Amino acid sequence: MRFVILLCMIGFVVCDLPVHCLKHQVSGKWRLYLEKPTQKGVGLLPCGHEVPDRAKTSYMAYSSNFQPSQDFEVTLGDDYKVKSSSKSGEWTMVYDEGFEIKLGNMKYFAFSKYEPKGREGVSYCDQTLVGWYTNLDTQEKGCYRAEKTEKVESSESIKTVSIVQPEFMDDDDMKSLSFLQVQEKTPELNHDDLVEKLNQKEGTWKAKVYDHMKGKSFAEVAKSLGKKKGFRKDKSYKQQESTSNKVFIQTGEYSELPSSFNWKEKLSPPRQQGQCGSCYAIATMSMLSARLKIQGENVDLSPQWSLNCNYFNQGCDGGYPYLVNKFAEEQVLVSEAAEPYQGFDGSCNFQKAKSQSKVYKTKNYKYLGGSYGRVSEQVIMMEIMKNGPVVLSFEPSYDFMYYESGIYHSKAETNDYAEWEKVDHSVLCFGWGEESGVKFWMLQNSWGDQWGEGGNFRMKRGVDESAIESMAEASDPYVVNQNSSTSFSETKANNSDFDYEDDDSIFSFNQIRQNLK
Repeated sequence: MRFVILLCMIGFVVCDLPVHCLKHQVSGKWRLYLEKPTQKGVGLLPCGHEVPDRAKTSYMAYSSNFQPSQDFEVTLGDDYKVKSSSKSGEWTMVYDEGFEIKLGNMKYFAFSKYEPKGREGVSYCDQTLVGWYTNLDTQEKGCYRAEKTEKVESSESIKTVSIVQPEFMDDDDMKSLSFLQVQEKTPELNHDDLVEKLNQKEGTWKAKVYDHMKGKSFAEVAKSLGKKKGFRKDKSYKQQESTSNKVFIQTGEYSELPSSFNWKEKLSPPRQQGQCGSCYAIATMSMLSARLKIQGENVDLSPQWSLNCNYFNQGCDGGYPYLVNKFAEEQVLVSEAAEPYQGFDGSCNFQKAKSQSKVYKTKNYKYLGGSYGRVSEQVIMMEIMKNGPVVLSFEPSYDFMYYESGIYHSKAETNDYAEWEKVDHSVLCFGWGEESGVKFWMLQNSWGDQWGEGGNFRMKRGVDESAIESMAEASDPYVVNQNSSTSFSETKANNSDFDYEDDDSIFSFNQIRQNLK
């Protein structure tokens, strides 16, 4: 089967949203415009977005029908604090595509505005698309948008790519693809020579030419690396993001951490994401499943459910673990048995969740450190040891796809391949260790057990290798027994009652007890 690189071009065929806004462009005074709430509890509320969301239509979502019933002003501070006339709260960037505000008992999330002009699109960082708000006390939900009171100059968006897994499957395993198939062939690459050069360099890991690479061009193989666009860290961004924003724990607390620790026995076998940019969904569901197993609930949660039903993300075209966790808190998740993985976007059927004896939710979804970009090695380690595996994302160099064993660190001094685009890739981090004086993270990839160390890999720890320590995410899962009123303690998988409406596709909570507080 042909290998292709998936490019997000002017047609917005495959990509995350083509928008690029930084914290220093977003912080400041904003006016929020809210419609009346239209839903209470669980059920689809796309606010004009497709399900899953699509870059080619997201910028138009609900733009002509939006009718606000109230508005108010907030200030988003450089210290991640939020102030309004009567309340205070916190906010975070969601990578470079949007931001979320928590103010009192309310949460507000929206993507920054963009338009498909020119080759890569234009970002308007002083406006948002129509987004979502939630009342945490009543579970009422509605749509909103926001405008900054001080205008920010529009800017060109970052060119994006969506790149997926090396193909270990036959043609029959992947019959339905939603990707742009690039027909132009690029020169075949001598992978053996490249791997030989990588292995000649001093390092702590070994490279390998996998069978699926032989006879393929670099562009055809490069699609094995990730889910979404790279992040151009210019000088102005580095000046804005100082080390003062990092969160560090006390030395005494850090000294209690062992030199090695892992939750490997709580993991399910590595998945194969296939020709779908789903690593963000797989890593998040693997994190939540492992945490449920730690609680004593032996279940594998379904990434396919999130691909099909999560209107915050773009399905196989990419997305963010933070927004998978957000969806899991505001809606529900189902097991892998209820919605098996297919590797392409399917239709969302909430009736399937209604028919399950158990569904799953989360609480306390977060970027470790409190907001995007504030995490540290120690904070990640403490979270893993106390609560279970976490999701980490990184920017792999081209040599990562050749990884076979050892402690990975990039050996690529420069990238000489024109086809290559830097992308983010999300993986499960389940522990850490040290070998011959080299500290490492223990990670599970989503390329099957034929890659790396049985589907896992190790990466240098404490040096932010490939930006692995720049963004860490987690949330706390619990069980909802739909035919029981039993409430477990906070240390176990909690549950609460559902009462359903008559509608076949949407259902709602009657009671959300203390497990959402």
